[in-house]
Amino acid sequence: MTSKRVNKTNRASARLSKRVRILKSPEFKRQTFYALENIKRGNVLAKIAGVLLFFLIVANAVLVFFSAQPGLDPVAANLLSAFFVFSTVCFFIEYLARIWIADLAFGNCTPARARWKYIASPMGIIDLLSFAPSMISWFLPVTAAVTHTVGVLRLIRLIKVTRYMRGFRTIGRVFKKRYQEIIASFLVICLLIIVASVIMYEVEHPAQPDAFTNLFEGIWFVMETVTSVGYGDIVPVTMAGKLCGMAIMLLSLGLVAIPGGIFSAGFVSEFQNANLRKIERDVARTTHHPDASDPAPEEEHEGASERDRGSADHASSDHTTPRA
Repeated sequence: MTSKRVNKTNRASARLSKRVRILKSPEFKRQTFYALENIKRGNVLAKIAGVLLFFLIVANAVLVFFSAQPGLDPVAANLLSAFFVFSTVCFFIEYLARIWIADLAFGNCTPARARWKYIASPMGIIDLLSFAPSMISWFLPVTAAVTHTVGVLRLIRLIKVTRYMRGFRTIGRVFKKRYQEIIASFLVICLLIIVASVIMYEVEHPAQPDAFTNLFEGIWFVMETVTSVGYGDIVPVTMAGKLCGMAIMLLSLGLVAIPGGIFSAGFVSEFQNANLRKIERDVARTTHHPDASDPAPEEEHEGASERDRGSADHASSDHTTPRA
């Protein structure tokens, strides 16, 4: 109980520190923070900027598909090229803006440390990759292969959409809390694949050397069987090979279900915790402010900002207040 009180006190102190820093920041910086982190709290211009940035991310992901089509009309190709240049500049400006307002997003640490936390965070790296390859290709000589690679890397921009979807943040929290069980389950599946592939190769190679030419072919057969894909390009012909294949099928039914059960339990637990936190917040708000009907703007945003930042402390993320 003592540790829980300490954690609760630390979280309250961090929320207060962030709230004070946001309220004391200049108006333009505060609205930039809202436009990038929580457009519901911003003014009209901040909301417009946030919405346009969202549609720009989606448009980039869609247009990458069309830009990869062969025989594209020259006019359309030029328009797409101009759009990608415009998007690269916009994402570069967004990256600089996020570094600038990082001290507001991470209000419980110094500005320098907050900016480094954003730069080194997974989303910070994704933001960097969303514009850096394209921008570097403007100033350095590149080959056609590098140009195509840069085009494919534009798909990374689609990951930026996860900031605007609560479901993706829930998945991230489940991974963070259950990573030990998830890794253990996949290690067991990998062990089954390795052992079964060696056995299948040793059993089937003498009977059909053209099919099971090397150990990788055994791995390919086991992967097809475990995942229930069953292309049928490689099949056992010996009795021992068929018995081994049957054993792999039976074992895979149980082993492949383990990660699914872990994810399901994690999602159920996360949604239950979110409901409990919401009830506790409503009760606390009613107790301290009987006439209040809405949560404090900055306190509500605290939960959203910490969820967006995957690099927040584990204790804070476990008890982060979700959006109502």
